[in-house]
Amino acid sequence: MRLTRLMMLGTCLLAATTVLAAEPAPDALSFDYFTNNWNVVGLKDYTFGARITPKNELVLANKTPVEIRVGADRVLLSRKNPKLAMDGWMPIILVTAEDGPVHYEVAYWATPLPDVKDWRKAFDWPTEGENFLTWIRVNATNTSDKPVEASVELGPNAAAKAPGTPEQQRAVQTGKVHSRRHAWSWHLPPGGTAGNVARYPFFAVDDPKKYDQEDPQLWLHRTREYWRGVMDRAAEIEVPCRKASEALLAAHVCQLIANDHGEVHGGEDFYDRFYPRDGAYQVMELEEAGLAESAAKAVEHYLEWQDEEGRFRGGGNQGKQLDANGQSVWTLWQYAKITGDREFLQRVYPRMLRAVRWTMKARRATAPPFTGVLHAAPADGECLWQGKHHIVGYDVWNLRGMLCTADAATILGKTADAEELAAEAAAYRRDIDAAWKKTGLKHFPPSWETAGTHWGNTETLWPTELFARDDPRVAALSRHVREDFAGGFIEGTMQWKGTGSVEAIHPYMGAYTTMVDLIRGDHEQVVVDFYWYLLHSTAAHAFPEGIYYKRRMAWSHTIPHVTGACNYAIMLRHMLVHEAGDELHLLSAVPDWWLADGQQIHIKRLPTHFGEMAMTVRGTSEGVEVELDRPQRQTPKKIVLHRPRSRPLVGKLEGIEVVMRADQKKRWDFPTVVSLYNQSNPPPVWIAPDVPSLTTGKPASCSTHLPGCLPKLANDGYRGNTDAYWATDTDKQNDPDPSWQVDLEQPTPVGRVVVVGYYGDRRYYGFTVETSLDGKRWGMVADRRDNKEPSTAAGHTCRFEPRAVRYIRVTQTHNSANTGRHLVEVMAYPK
Repeated sequence: MRLTRLMMLGTCLLAATTVLAAEPAPDALSFDYFTNNWNVVGLKDYTFGARITPKNELVLANKTPVEIRVGADRVLLSRKNPKLAMDGWMPIILVTAEDGPVHYEVAYWATPLPDVKDWRKAFDWPTEGENFLTWIRVNATNTSDKPVEASVELGPNAAAKAPGTPEQQRAVQTGKVHSRRHAWSWHLPPGGTAGNVARYPFFAVDDPKKYDQEDPQLWLHRTREYWRGVMDRAAEIEVPCRKASEALLAAHVCQLIANDHGEVHGGEDFYDRFYPRDGAYQVMELEEAGLAESAAKAVEHYLEWQDEEGRFRGGGNQGKQLDANGQSVWTLWQYAKITGDREFLQRVYPRMLRAVRWTMKARRATAPPFTGVLHAAPADGECLWQGKHHIVGYDVWNLRGMLCTADAATILGKTADAEELAAEAAAYRRDIDAAWKKTGLKHFPPSWETAGTHWGNTETLWPTELFARDDPRVAALSRHVREDFAGGFIEGTMQWKGTGSVEAIHPYMGAYTTMVDLIRGDHEQVVVDFYWYLLHSTAAHAFPEGIYYKRRMAWSHTIPHVTGACNYAIMLRHMLVHEAGDELHLLSAVPDWWLADGQQIHIKRLPTHFGEMAMTVRGTSEGVEVELDRPQRQTPKKIVLHRPRSRPLVGKLEGIEVVMRADQKKRWDFPTVVSLYNQSNPPPVWIAPDVPSLTTGKPASCSTHLPGCLPKLANDGYRGNTDAYWATDTDKQNDPDPSWQVDLEQPTPVGRVVVVGYYGDRRYYGFTVETSLDGKRWGMVADRRDNKEPSTAAGHTCRFEPRAVRYIRVTQTHNSANTGRHLVEVMAYPK
């Protein structure tokens, strides 16, 4: 069965909140949601990182993957082999494989080139160029009581480019290519271990052997010590849930590697550029993580994106969208609030005011019946790219920017500006209310025309409150997206519908609704959402953008996604410590079991709008003990400690308002959500290859192909894997009659060909199958140009009188879904 409300299953599965163990079970800690579980190793602020594919290939410059084969049969590592992070969070990726009694462990990590002048500085910044050294260490252990042989081969495969990803702005081509291969064999006694190391500069160099004598243990130690040092200087948050604590550290690392020279970027190889909209939350995460130097560098880049009219523009496809203007203003305000840097606020205030004046002018120029809100414009998140809709999120964010600028004016003593902006914000709010009334809806829609999927319209109370917490429109929107929109949340996560019949969920988009409900006081719903958010990560804590949940696939290989990781970190932080205007709220939404007897929460060096703070929470048999080092830069109007009724406060906290809340009805933790998901009969993360056919692994060619969609993927033996296929596009490739063919290498009896097109929706392909002995004279054995049967994993079976065949050619004549042509697998059999 496939549950769209997996949480319903919890009614009969979850125990009371007070007595269960704190530590997730080992099988839960190794849970990995994604079929395409990419990861990355790299260095802080370097332009490039080395991605690790789902098949555990290390991708170097020119998208060259280093393949690893183990065992007597030299079997390639695959998605079957799990990825973990060393110490639970470091960018040192560990992969294991078994070959009979031999256990293999592969470790990947990145360091500066050993011949740099100052390796310590080069760990922290590209002080001597962008190149760096990647390491692949392979250890083999004999787990039996008899001697065995262990073997490893590894090396680059320049012909097998890594899968393509969207917006590859940073894809680099260099003249030098990697060609060095390694082959190691060991005779292992019972219980014996042996190993070796391969070293590859990310960019190929003239003499790669010059690094052969570098000590891998020394450089692994330096790598671990560097990343420990970074986190030792950052804010510390440790909670009783190991998965949650490790994922937080991994989120920090993900961002630092993806950043380029201080500029926040969305990922390595994908979205590898600055986007003010996404970057707003990324800078917030750096601030709240206590990574002050990185936050200071990141915020300066915003000033480069203001145009002559005063508007802050987005990058790439965000350039024509209007929310970056308000989000950029909020980012500048947020930085000033959390750092207390008055000089910074004075310096950027004129920029903020110019941006708000652009908003004031733009909303007055909007044509009726939408005068008073911003003009129509394209919207990416709302999936309204035509530019014909008035996007609610654009007004939400520009109103927020206006209010932040009014607050900045008050702080700086600019009374006249503050009064003018407050009056303008009140008028803007009235125009928003008027536009909402025209919709006839109880909630705020994605656009004032009501079309689109939900995105910016959900950020009504988050990250600052624009409406009253009890505003019925806010509550109605939370209820609508959770229960009604396209059938409601799936896997505890918001849907992203796009156009047509897209079946996708979007965790970090859903996080905005979670944060709104945190502010509204729905603590138990926040805890539920939090653990579903954690479910949608890898065992090495890589977070995605959107997810095709029926395939467990992060869309377009956008993983590890920095904004996805940042929103997780922000969510956990605000569950524990949340600023609400001039109030500081503690433990607003944490699982009750985190406060149980024997559990502890540690928070140190945590920046807030009021200054740095620390807190330790201990669960005892009598209740909860709280030690609080209050922020000293500014005194909050009040500090509020939230606790469940069953966990009374032990001792006194002078000047702290203690608010009791209801106990949570069920216990939510990581093993629980993993168990619920597994009971929903999800698709497997790894699909074993089919029994080889006559085509499997034979030389394949094609008329054209899209990047990463190579012809060999249509005869790799995996017809059950829709993540790997040959593809081309009749328009983009200027190939009106695209074909694919395979060479069986010698005349072979063939009487059956099975053609598997891309499947997963209702699409169908027309096609023909031809055979040849010499590759020149062809005979058609199947004509399915009029086919209208939807594609499936079983494929279309074409039978014919057996004949001697060397070449098989498949030509797809049409696709009911789009202009693409896609072959997941082509198989051939004697009869």
